[in-house]
Amino acid sequence: MAGNSKGLGKGLGALMGDDMMDLHEEKNSLLLPISQVESCAAQPRKLFDPDALAEAKARFKRALSASVTLGAGCVGTETTHFTFPESEREAAYARLLDFTREVCAHAEQVNALVGIEPVALHTLHTPELTRRLIADVNSPNLRVILDTANLVTPESTAPEAQMEILERALSCFGERICALHVKDGVFGREGKWENRPLGQGVMDWPRLLPRLRAHNDALCALREGVFPGMAREECQIMHRWLGE
Repeated sequence: MAGNSKGLGKGLGALMGDDMMDLHEEKNSLLLPISQVESCAAQPRKLFDPDALAEAKARFKRALSASVTLGAGCVGTETTHFTFPESEREAAYARLLDFTREVCAHAEQVNALVGIEPVALHTLHTPELTRRLIADVNSPNLRVILDTANLVTPESTAPEAQMEILERALSCFGERICALHVKDGVFGREGKWENRPLGQGVMDWPRLLPRLRAHNDALCALREGVFPGMAREECQIMHRWLGE
């Protein structure tokens, strides 16, 4: 082979020294002593741009004011992926609490509702922490959007586990639920959620939906992850699950 350009390896050599760059072309791999591998001191991130946080709060407040003009039921939000060690959960919760208190105070002023959605992979990750947030914020204008599928993990897909999650949610914040999200799917490679048509995923909606209806038959259920052309069929499926 004429010429042997290291490509990216040239940059790595500049960073780590050519003596560390033991490249094996036949394996297309880089051998690096494990003693040379260090964690990044800047991760997990502990410093947050106060201007960016202030703008996020202002943007949410504008949405709350607009929701009153539009006649929308609430302004909903999730709480972003939690990518820190579990030891950082309290610090993340404190930031969430500060944000939620401020936007809920504005919601009270303009007579709007904040709908917050717990998700297993996010800062607000359990029914119990959601109950704590409701108590700590102490605002009548804070409500919950319940997406049961978002509280299910690859380890809790069994029908009994799903019903246990739903019962915990209803116990923790059942009277605060303002809307339901309904979707189905499977956990693919690396535990990533993949949407599927209703009845073709892991969700036990034939039992979950009737339980939710028994809790409050006035709740609005929003279908997420819709597959084009299947709306009529999925409506029929949901009516059948509800015994209609």
